[in-house]
Amino acid sequence: MQRRQTAAVLAMAALMTTAGCGFLLGSEAATFTASPATVSQQALDDSGYEEVSVTANTVSRNFSAAGQTRTVEVTNQIAQYERQIDLGPLGSQRAGVFVAFTSPSVSVLGQSFNPIADMTTQELLTRFESQYEGMSVGSQVGSRSITVLGESRTVDKYEGAARIGGQEVDVYIEITEVFKHGSDHVVAIAIYPQRSASSPDRVTTLFEGLEHDDG
Repeated sequence: MQRRQTAAVLAMAALMTTAGCGFLLGSEAATFTASPATVSQQALDDSGYEEVSVTANTVSRNFSAAGQTRTVEVTNQIAQYERQIDLGPLGSQRAGVFVAFTSPSVSVLGQSFNPIADMTTQELLTRFESQYEGMSVGSQVGSRSITVLGESRTVDKYEGAARIGGQEVDVYIEITEVFKHGSDHVVAIAIYPQRSASSPDRVTTLFEGLEHDDG
C-alpha cells in the first residue's frame, strides 16, 4: 500500500512537470511558485482522513528561442491525505487517498498560461494512469457539482481498479475540473474502494474543505 501512496504523488508530480509548455524566454532565469491547496483541520476531523504530506516539487528546465537560452523554475505543490478503510478479508488498509495539486501560471511576454490549464479530466487521468502501473481507469460513471474554494466546480467520477494489500480492488476516482484560483491552477483527486459506502460523503467534505491562499 505504501508503494501506491508514493506512486499517487509521483504520478501527479510527473503530470504537472512533463505536460510541456513551449514559449519564448528572455536571458534571465524566471521562477514561478504555486501556493499549496490544503484541507482544513475541521474537514479532516469530519471525514476521518489524515494528512500524509504537503510537499513542493520544483523542476528546472532550459528553454531556447531566438538564439537565447533561459532557465525556468516551476514549483508545484502536492498535498496528500489518507484514510483507513475496512476491506473485509484484506483487513484495514489505507485505501482512501485524496490529493490536491496546485501549479502556477507562467507569465511570459504579457501572456499567462499553464500546461494543465486546458486539460480535461480524462486527459489528466490518462497521464496519471500511465505513471502508475498498479492502477487502471475505466469509464466515466457520473458527474456532480461541489462547492470548492467558494465556487461550484464540476467533479467527474470514474470507475477503475487499484492494487491494494496485494489484491486488485475496484475503486472510484473522483477528480475536479482544472480551475484557476488566484494565480494558480488547482486540481484535486480522490480514490476510494467502490465497496466503501461512506466514502462519497467523506470526499465531498474534503473537496469542500480545501483552502488555498489566492495571493
